[in-house]
Amino acid sequence: MDNPLIIFLIGLGIFALFLWYFGTDSARKKRGIGTFLAFALTAFCLWAVNPPGEKIQKGIDLQGGSSFVIALQTAPGSEREITSDAQQQAIGVIEKRLNPEGTVDLLIAPQGEDRILIQMPGITEEEVDKVKKTIETTAKLDFALVHQQSAVLVPQIDSGNHIEPGWTVRDNIGSEEGERLLVKVRPDLEGKYVKRAFAQLAPTGWMIILNFDSEGAGKFGDLTAANVGRRLAIIMDGEVLSAPNLNEAIYGGSAQISGRFTVDEARSLASALENPLENPVKIIQKYEVSPTMGESTIKQGVAAGLSGLAVTLLFVLIYYKFAGIVALVGLTVNIILLFGAMAMFGFTLTLPGIAGIILTIGIAIDANVLIYERLREEMKAGKSLPTAIDAAYAKAFSAIFDANITTLITAIILFNVASGTVKGFAVTLTIGILASLFSALVVTRVCFGWATESGVLKKLSLLNIIPERRIDFLGKRRACFVLSCLLVAMTLVIFGVKKQDTLGVDFRGGDLLTVKATSEVTEDDVLNAISDMGLEQQPVVQTLQAAGEGEFIIVRSEFETGDQILEEIRKDLGQDFKDATSERVGPVIGREMAKSSLLALGFGIVGIFLYVTVRFEFSFALGAIVALLHDISIALGIVVLSGRELSLILVGAFLTIAGYSINDTIVVFDRVREGLRSKRGEVADVMNLCINATLGRTLLTSLTTLITVGSLYFFGGPALNNFAFTIIVGVFIGTYSSIFVASPIVLWWVRTRKKNLRREILDAEQAAVNPAGTP
Repeated sequence: MDNPLIIFLIGLGIFALFLWYFGTDSARKKRGIGTFLAFALTAFCLWAVNPPGEKIQKGIDLQGGSSFVIALQTAPGSEREITSDAQQQAIGVIEKRLNPEGTVDLLIAPQGEDRILIQMPGITEEEVDKVKKTIETTAKLDFALVHQQSAVLVPQIDSGNHIEPGWTVRDNIGSEEGERLLVKVRPDLEGKYVKRAFAQLAPTGWMIILNFDSEGAGKFGDLTAANVGRRLAIIMDGEVLSAPNLNEAIYGGSAQISGRFTVDEARSLASALENPLENPVKIIQKYEVSPTMGESTIKQGVAAGLSGLAVTLLFVLIYYKFAGIVALVGLTVNIILLFGAMAMFGFTLTLPGIAGIILTIGIAIDANVLIYERLREEMKAGKSLPTAIDAAYAKAFSAIFDANITTLITAIILFNVASGTVKGFAVTLTIGILASLFSALVVTRVCFGWATESGVLKKLSLLNIIPERRIDFLGKRRACFVLSCLLVAMTLVIFGVKKQDTLGVDFRGGDLLTVKATSEVTEDDVLNAISDMGLEQQPVVQTLQAAGEGEFIIVRSEFETGDQILEEIRKDLGQDFKDATSERVGPVIGREMAKSSLLALGFGIVGIFLYVTVRFEFSFALGAIVALLHDISIALGIVVLSGRELSLILVGAFLTIAGYSINDTIVVFDRVREGLRSKRGEVADVMNLCINATLGRTLLTSLTTLITVGSLYFFGGPALNNFAFTIIVGVFIGTYSSIFVASPIVLWWVRTRKKNLRREILDAEQAAVNPAGTP
């Protein structure tokens, strides 16, 4: 699958078959094309994903490793701007340092104009510090003469009794006595002439050999010849590595640095000197996961997925019987297509991506529920089974399509705006939505077509646990209006009181440490262990029980304090805490994430509003957007009230809530528009009738979504607990708003503006049928 031309031609052929499928009126042809598409795509994806362990790339959060975002800094005293050339130079240098032999699993890529992303899967905690030091070492090498009266003048300068213009005092780290030397401010020779550096073992220990290029060899020879008998300091990044005496002129084109080096230090320093950075760099974001924590995360994700899938399928099989088996077939194809597409296009599976897969299961089941509840109504109307199936799919199509497209809009926006592992959620959700549309509208219909045509399915029975009632929902709109206003006001008050405390590490910067305890540890135990560290702000400590995985400790602290806290609690609590995840976000990048997250939410809401306005009348678009804003604002308030902090993954959760809110509302509005086209009576009466008619669907889709997301909450571990909680809150609020908020807003608008909603719908339908306006 490495040939893009083959993938393109296959995609083109599949697209042509889709056009043929939806364009033909022949049930026989539709069944044949649909069958071919289902088998061909399933087989193709099975081939693409096999073997899954090799074809599906796992993110750092699942396999362990470290990820860094570094920012290029302007060199001290330099006014030169950071350019794309400087960025590329830094990328080349860092790659040579970290992967000199080309055998290390390494991803290094530019981000923006002055940042670089570095990902190293599989490295251990012991290797992380070495990697950080390797990355941040600028390795600016200089050669400067030592003042002949250095020993006399340095104490006078340190005490403030003397100033020596053109000279500066630097530490000699190669000296055992902690010597300080007075060296020239402007170097006598720059290190840019060094073409090769390597470590070598000498009788006195490890040293570094420097080889100059031809120009540098001449300059170094002249410098040493003119200063025989003096000391020459070899300076890297402002520190003196060594300062040997020049006993004679050195014209051989090489120099040596001796000191108290270990073999690793000598090799690392030689690599840095051979690959110096033009600009200093600073780590502004770090994400580190131990390999054992990655394995634990995979177990949690698999447990959450399988438990959610098992309970959902059991419910569907019991409730819909034979139709539930058809849904199972469609869901199986859905999952195969999802993993096949990920393998084919090289997408990386992350922990948020697993959340997207589990959410996809809920979306796929929702589509089947919409079809089957329509099928129940058509059979109740006395239609034959084949006719009822055709009518159910035809009438459910618009609601399923609109609901999935609005969720797709939010997923695409999240993918373009989000960063890091959250993109994995957007990827799996996007692929899952497209796969759900195919499995629900094509695969399950083909199954029903063959079952009825062959005579295997002659009669279909469905359970019904939701009794038919006539509830005056709109009559309760004033009480619900008051309730909604109070809940929104609660959100405003909470944010007004907590302010920045509502933001997590992702948005305000700091360190986030998650460790798995091997024995019981309380929050007070952790706080007592770090009480003597002298931190400016007291860290926030939480403990969390994950089903089947034990207890996790979560610590939020100041920037660049997480490593020290981990070391302190290991020492004080007597546990090794090898299962650990560490995240570090600088204040600047935190503010940028907060800004991009607000943009993502804003663009998502605007995108949904534009789609719904084009797809429906403005009255319905207004009701949908008000309900959406209502759901997000109340969910925000409840999440913060529960003691949780807003993070980047929760942006994905709130955009998912936006999609879910619109899904529920569209199902109701689709039936309201249908009712106003075909039924007489007051708009409010027709709306009540339609809300009652869709109540079973609304409650069942909410239930199936809650089952899948509930599995994330109970089995997904600390990383997905807040995400799942947010979605659960959103499902409850979205169900409430689709019944008690969206339709009352539409009714209020048409009455206030004295509009004829029924006429607007009929005119819009006529315009769609006859856009040119011809008779």
